[in-house]
Amino acid sequence: MKGKSGFRRGARPRSRARKSDLDRLCDSPSRAPSALPDRLVKSPTFVSEKTYKPYNSKRPSTSRTYLSSISNHVDLELRDPGVKVKPEKSSLMDQEPAFVDVTKDIPGLTVWRLEGKSRLVVTEDRDIGFFHEGATYIALQINEDGEASLHYWLGAFASDDHKTLIEDKAHELDRIVTHAAVFTRENQFHESSCFMRLFLDGIVYIESKPKTTVSRASVYAKRMYRITGRKYIRAACTEPSLEVLDSEAACILDGFPRMYVWIGRHCNYALRNKAIHVAKRIRNLQRESIAHIIVVDERDDGMNEAFKKKLHNNTQYSDQIPCQRPGNTTPEDHSMIMHRITGDHVMYNMPEAAKPPFFQRYLVQRDCYLMDRGPRLPMYVWVGSQAHENEILHAIKRGKTFCQHKQYPEVIPICRIADDSEPNDFKKNFYDWREKDTKHRQLTKLYSIGNIERALFSRRDRRTVAKKNELWSSDTLPDGEDETEIWKIEGDKMVKLDNDQQGIFNNGNSYIVLHRIQIGSFTQQVLYYWLGSKLENDNQDSVLDLVLSMNKTLNNQCIVIRVFDGREPAHLLSILGNCLIIYDRDLGDTPDVRGSRMFCIHEHDPDNCSMRVQQVPVCWSSLNSSAAYVLHTSTQDCLLWYGQKSGGSEREYAKQILGYISPLSKHDYSIVTEGKEPKHFCNLMGQKQNYPLDFQLEVLDRRPPRLVVCRHETDCISFESIESFQQEDLCENEIFILDLYDQIYVWTGSQVKDDLRRLTPICLKRYIETDPAGRLDETISVWFLTQNNEPDSFTKFFPYWTINGISGEQSYELCRKLVRQENVKVDIDKEMIDRTYVGKTKYSYKDLLKKELPEDVNPQHKEHNLSEKQFREAVKYPRDQFYRLPVWKQEQLFKSARLGHTSSSENPYRLRIESPDLQNDA
Repeated sequence: MKGKSGFRRGARPRSRARKSDLDRLCDSPSRAPSALPDRLVKSPTFVSEKTYKPYNSKRPSTSRTYLSSISNHVDLELRDPGVKVKPEKSSLMDQEPAFVDVTKDIPGLTVWRLEGKSRLVVTEDRDIGFFHEGATYIALQINEDGEASLHYWLGAFASDDHKTLIEDKAHELDRIVTHAAVFTRENQFHESSCFMRLFLDGIVYIESKPKTTVSRASVYAKRMYRITGRKYIRAACTEPSLEVLDSEAACILDGFPRMYVWIGRHCNYALRNKAIHVAKRIRNLQRESIAHIIVVDERDDGMNEAFKKKLHNNTQYSDQIPCQRPGNTTPEDHSMIMHRITGDHVMYNMPEAAKPPFFQRYLVQRDCYLMDRGPRLPMYVWVGSQAHENEILHAIKRGKTFCQHKQYPEVIPICRIADDSEPNDFKKNFYDWREKDTKHRQLTKLYSIGNIERALFSRRDRRTVAKKNELWSSDTLPDGEDETEIWKIEGDKMVKLDNDQQGIFNNGNSYIVLHRIQIGSFTQQVLYYWLGSKLENDNQDSVLDLVLSMNKTLNNQCIVIRVFDGREPAHLLSILGNCLIIYDRDLGDTPDVRGSRMFCIHEHDPDNCSMRVQQVPVCWSSLNSSAAYVLHTSTQDCLLWYGQKSGGSEREYAKQILGYISPLSKHDYSIVTEGKEPKHFCNLMGQKQNYPLDFQLEVLDRRPPRLVVCRHETDCISFESIESFQQEDLCENEIFILDLYDQIYVWTGSQVKDDLRRLTPICLKRYIETDPAGRLDETISVWFLTQNNEPDSFTKFFPYWTINGISGEQSYELCRKLVRQENVKVDIDKEMIDRTYVGKTKYSYKDLLKKELPEDVNPQHKEHNLSEKQFREAVKYPRDQFYRLPVWKQEQLFKSARLGHTSSSENPYRLRIESPDLQNDA
C-alpha cells in the first residue's frame, strides 16, 4: 500500500548517491543572503560577489622561447616505463606561423597582410602605410615600455571571409601579447586616431587586392589620389577626373616621368605640405626615386588649365566610397551614454550606467564599460584592470553587437582600451579626469631635484606641484616699468577712471584694464576685461567685441584676458595694488533700510597677500568662517566680525579698510568673534541663519595641452584635434585653440581675414558648448593671442619654439623650392629596366609555374627566365613599360601571374615530438 508520498508503507525512501571527495571539493559553499541596501543591489553599476569572480590566474609570458612553450604544452614524462604514452596535442600546433617570432621585448611597428585563403604575410618596410582597398591588415605597435597597441584594418572592398578571418587572427595575436593596451577595429576612410598615429606620414589607399587576375592587375586605373586630413592624412585612390578636384583639398596624379601635385585654392597650408610630402614618399618608395614632382597651384591659372587637360572627365568617381573629411568631427546633437557590459545581450547585459557629465569614479576596475558617442565618432570599450579575462576577449564582439542594435554604420571604429592606457580622445569626455600616477604615489611636501619632475600638477591637492615646464606661476607677466589705464563700460561708451578710482568695481558693470610693460625696447601690452557677476549675458558679448576692436586699433599686439568676478588672477590683482573693492549692484553705495552696510574681506592670493573686499547683504547667510567682515551701522558705529578660520592678514586689513569705508570710525570700532556675538550685533543681522565655513570655489585641474583648429564652413563651425603638435602646425590664416582644461588660449594668425577674426568669440562659445566634459564657461580662464605676440606661458607647450618660426605660407613655399631642387638631381632618362634577365636561360611560362623548377631558376624572380614575348603575354606589359609602374603594381602583377614567391611557410611548431622511449622503440 502506498501513501500520499508515493512510497510503500514501511519502506524507507531511496538514499541519494554518496558524493565523492572530488565532488565535495568542487561544490561551492553556500552564501548568506545579501544584506546590502536595495539601492546598491538595483544600481546598474553595482556588481555583487555572487556574479563577480576576479581573474587572478597567471598570464603566459610573451617572451617565451620555443622549447619553453613546448615544455608547457607537451608532457614528456612517462608514468609507466612499460607503457608507451603518446604526447598530448599541443595548442601551439594551431598557432599562426606569422606570429611565431612575436615578442613584446622588441619595440617597433609590424604590419601583416592577409593573402590567399588564410596566409598572413609581413609587409616590407617600404609598403608600411600603403593599404590595398580589397585586403585586410593587422598592425602591432610595441613601445619602449613593452605596451602593445593592436589594430586590424578592413578594406572597403575586402571579402566577408577575409574580414572574419582577420578578426580571428587579430584576437589570436591579442592573446599572444597578453592583451594589448589598445585594441581596435578599423575600416577604410574611418580610421580612429589610435590607428592613424602609428603612421606619421599618413596612409595611402591603393586599388584592388595584392593578388588578382592578370587582366585586372594590368590596368592601372586609380592613379589619382585625393589628399584629406591635417596631422594624419589619407590619400584615397580614384580614377583621374575633374570631379575629384576640390578647392579645399589636394590631389596627386601618379605617373612617369612626372608626378603632379594639385593644390586647391582654399586648401590649408598644413595639407599643402603634407600632400607634397606624400608625393615624395610615393616617389622614393614606389618609383625608385626616379620621377619629377610638379606642384600645380590652383591660383596659377596657366598651370591649372594645363593640368586639367590631362584629366579625363569620367563619372566613375561618384560611384566610389566617399572619403570622410577629418574636419567634420564635431559631434551631432547626440547625447553620450555610458553602458556597463556584462554579456552579449544589449537589452539585458548592457544597462545604462551614466550620462554626462562623466566622472572618473564611474569606472570600476573590475567592470567593463562602453562609451556611446553616436554613429559618427569612435566607440570606446573600457576594460578595468581587475576585469575577468572573458570581458577582455569579447570586448570588440560586444561593441559590434551594440552597433548593430543601435543600427550604427558598420564602419564605425571600435576601440578596446585598458585601464591606465586611455587615449586623450577618451579622457576629454570626463569632467574630473586625473592621471592615476598620483593616486599610487606617496605625496609629500618635500621635493628635490630627483622627484620634482615626477610630481603632477593639481590645484586641489596642496601636496603636489607642477612639472617645471607646466608651473602655474609661469602664467604671470614679465616684470618691468608698467603703466595702467582703466575704463568703465557704460553701454557702448568707455569712461576712463581716475587714479583714485582704480581698483573699485561694481558687479553690475564691466571694466577694461590696459596694462603696458616696458622691457628694454619691447613693450608688452595686456588687455583685461572684467565681467561682473550680475552683468547681463547680452552685454558680455558686446564687451568682447569692444575689446577686440580696441585691440585692432593697437595693431592686434595685445594679450586679451577674460576675467570673471571672483576669479581674478594674481597678476591682475598685483596691477590693482593687491586690493580689489567690489560694490554690489543691488545694494549700491547707499545703506540698506536699516542704515547698515557690510563688507567681506577675504585673502584671494596668500602668496602675494592680495585682498578682495566684497559688499554683501547684512544677514547671517552672508558670513563665512574663513573671512573677516566690516559692519557699518546707521549710527556710524563699526563692528569687525572675525571668523574662526580667518587669518591674521585678513583681520589686519579689515582695520585698514575702515579708513575708506568710514573715515570717522577708523579708530573707533568693536571686535566681534565668531560664536561670541553680542545681542546688539544679532539685532543688526536679523534672524539667525546658517552660513558656510569656507569658500567653496570650483577650480579645475590642469591637464596635458590639446591643440584644436577651428574650421569655419557654411553655417557650421567644426573642430579638429591635432596630436603631437609643434609650432609648424600653426598657420597664419587660421584660428587655433590650446586647451589646458582650466585655461584656454585662442590663437589667431596674422593673416586671418577680418570676417573670420570677428567670428573668434563665436568659435570660443561653440567650443565650450560642445565640450563633452561639460565644463562651465565661468570656470575657464580665456586668453586671446595673436601671432608674434605669444607669452612664455603659451610657447612653453610647443617644443623647440623659435621667435621667427617657419609655418604656413613660408613653409609651403620652402617645400616647393626644395622639390624644384630635387627635380634637378633626378635623372628621368635613366634606364629603369632590370637587366638581370640578360644572359639567363629562357624557359616557357608553363614550365615556370611548375613546383619543380630548374636549378638555375630563382623562385623569387622567375621573370628573369622569360623571353620578351613570354614576359609580355604573362604580365600584359613589355619590359620597358612594366618597370615604369609603381613597385606595388609590379608586385601585384607578379603575384597575379604566379611569378612571385608564393610558397607558404610551414609552422615550426608542427614537429613530431616523441618521448625518448618511443624513439628507442622505433
